[in-house]
Amino acid sequence: MARGVSSTPPYEKGRSFEYLVKRHLEREGYRVFRVAGSRGPSDLVAARRGELLLVQCRTRGYLPPKRRERLRMLAEEVGARAIIAQRKGRKLNLEEI
Repeated sequence: MARGVSSTPPYEKGRSFEYLVKRHLEREGYRVFRVAGSRGPSDLVAARRGELLLVQCRTRGYLPPKRRERLRMLAEEVGARAIIAQRKGRKLNLEEI
């Protein structure tokens, strides 16, 4: 196999990243629910006392403008914070939009 080329299907990479983000948020004290096979605005819903997050997990961080706006609007509608989780090198970055 060529160097830098992964044989892992994109769905599995995305799912693994979602679980990484889920575990991170759980360590931060959130109860986290994964929306399996998500084609909706968020991949994870995280809650702790007085706080609700709608999280879209993107390994490279890019979320098309229409999907970004849809996530932001839904979060506003339900009183949540809209978050995009992405990797920055080996570090996890949670960006509020």
